[in-house]
Amino acid sequence: MKKNTSNTGSYALGIDIGGSHISACRVDIASSRLIDHAFVRTAVNPHGSAAEIIDTWAGAIESAFEQLPRRDWRIGIAMPGPFDYDKGISHITGLDKFESLFGLPVRRWLADRLDIPEDSIRMMNDASAFLLGEVMGGAGKGYSRVAGITLGTGLGSARFSANRIFDGDLWCTPFRDSRAEDYLCSRWFLKEYASLPGALPVGGVKDLVPLSTTDPAVRSLFETFGFHLAEILLMKYPPDVQEMVIIGGNITRAWDLFIPAALEFCRNLGTEMNIRPALLGEQAAVIGAAFLWRK
Repeated sequence: MKKNTSNTGSYALGIDIGGSHISACRVDIASSRLIDHAFVRTAVNPHGSAAEIIDTWAGAIESAFEQLPRRDWRIGIAMPGPFDYDKGISHITGLDKFESLFGLPVRRWLADRLDIPEDSIRMMNDASAFLLGEVMGGAGKGYSRVAGITLGTGLGSARFSANRIFDGDLWCTPFRDSRAEDYLCSRWFLKEYASLPGALPVGGVKDLVPLSTTDPAVRSLFETFGFHLAEILLMKYPPDVQEMVIIGGNITRAWDLFIPAALEFCRNLGTEMNIRPALLGEQAAVIGAAFLWRK
């Protein structure tokens, strides 16, 4: 295919691919802002065939670009790992999503489906895109050394330093009898809650939040989670290394239930840690992915 030499100024399409959706929006890189009228969110069947998944992604991209000529398309994609972002090949397996894409040249297939040059598409880790978006237009703006983590079904991480983003490996960092992710994800909450006397059926951490107002044992779970978070952050991203740690992901909806405990843990060790919630939500990864096209 021909190289894409078109210069479209400061605009690019940022895409966040989740396990069950794709979000896409054109981004003004100069101002770190979304072009709101172009935001598209489409459901994706993570268990579909490779062709079905690629076709759904392509449809969302075409909708977000509206009538712009394809020669001007510049696309940045935030993709969950494991994934070879340079070659555009999926290594996702055993995660109950995108199994049909394993080992396939996803970027090339998507480019062919869209009828654009393959080098019109750039890809990066979704946690790195989240942090880059927050640094460029959110909680980390103006800081030069920032770590970012996402708390949800899994544990994502990245760090920003010397004006560069570095993928993180916090999820597999050894911690206690296992690894950090096993103590900082929704599975930990569900496992620990299920072991409590009189535990009710719950579908996720969001169901535990209202229970915390009446059940001291549930409140204690959130506090313990906060202690784990602080211990792991002090081990991996201490204040003398990072000016700030930005936290995003679905579990942050319970921020007030676990962050006070995390800060208390740090203070008891004589340390003050600058922990901030993400400001941009889902927009962070979209903006960060578009910044793959910054000059």
